[in-house]
Amino acid sequence: MTMESDQIILFLRELDSHLNFRTPVTLYLAGGAAITLVYDHENRTADLDFVDLPGTLMRKGGQNSSLAKKYRVYLSHLPEISFSVPSDCRTKCTKLPETFSNFEIQVASLEDIVLGKLARLEPKDFEDIISLYESKFLNPEKLLSRLRNNKKELMKLEYRNNAKLLFKEVFHLRLTFEKGSIKVTDIRGPSIIRPFCPP
Repeated sequence: MTMESDQIILFLRELDSHLNFRTPVTLYLAGGAAITLVYDHENRTADLDFVDLPGTLMRKGGQNSSLAKKYRVYLSHLPEISFSVPSDCRTKCTKLPETFSNFEIQVASLEDIVLGKLARLEPKDFEDIISLYESKFLNPEKLLSRLRNNKKELMKLEYRNNAKLLFKEVFHLRLTFEKGSIKVTDIRGPSIIRPFCPP
């Protein structure tokens, strides 16, 4: 691991030492920190986006905590309702191999991390996604398959427009949403009709 991922692990270990839960809790990590810890250890991030994070952890490791000031990283609460991914996202997670006494960390799948970024798609999100693709971590076919399952978000015009922009700029694929299907056109090849959800 490099300095970025090491710093996050040191932060999490000290956070763990300040807790005394009777039973370890399961935490679900998404966003840039998930990329840093599992895929691209050089990816820079300051916040650790945890889905529905318990309040005790926010108080001890949130943005204004002493731990955040010491390690220059902090916990961020991501409400599940705001995490724009398919509803089965928790079943697609993998366990972070690091061991802690008071919690275990489940990391969102790479495809769900990217789909979560589509809700806003800021320049840093683009940088993360391009880096993952250039490093051969990200498979556009697998991402498209997960996108088809993301029916709730696909009802939103902004989300569909962001998906179109991402697939065009990063993968050179044109997406057209029509009558419950996604038409996929390779800018250099023929088009294929793919349904939103597998049959």
